This record gives sequence, C-alpha cells and structure tokens, in this order.
Amino acid sequence: MRCPFFEEIMVAFCRAYPVKKMVPSDRLQANCICIGKGYDDCLLFREIIAKLESARRAAEETGAREGPDPQQSNRIWEEQVKGGS
Repeated sequence: MRCPFFEEIMVAFCRAYPVKKMVPSDRLQANCICIGKGYDDCLLFREIIAKLESARRAAEETGAREGPDPQQSNRIWEEQVKGGS
C-alpha cells in the first residue's frame, strides 16, 4: 500500500530558470507566454539564446567546430608508443 498523500501529476518547468520550479500542467494559464507564440518575448529565453549565439561565434572563431586535427592525434599516439609511455 502506498502513502495516501502520494500523488502523480504532469508538471512543467522552465529549463532556462536556475531553479526547477515544478508547475502542475493543469495550472498553466492560457495566456502564459511559455506555451504560446510569445515565448520569444521572455527575458530568460532571450538571455539563453544570446549566450548560445555568443558561444557559437566564439567556437567558430577558434575553429573548435572543426574538431581536433586527426594527424596531430596520430602523431601524439605514435610518440607515446615509441617512447614507451
């Protein structure tokens, strides 16, 4: 037998907000910007998108999107094998 106070419900939360505050799905308001077309007006949404864009630009500038040089990886591995490390 389970606890009579235990209840399972569907909840929603904002992944951009630093604290997960669970909101029962049946309590969401129809005019909530999170579930409508106006979500891009949310300040948290804008902040996260700006950070992602900044990180993407920084990665492109440093060449991180291209990944490691496979030739360099092979040379390091060969040096370790030859050196007995």
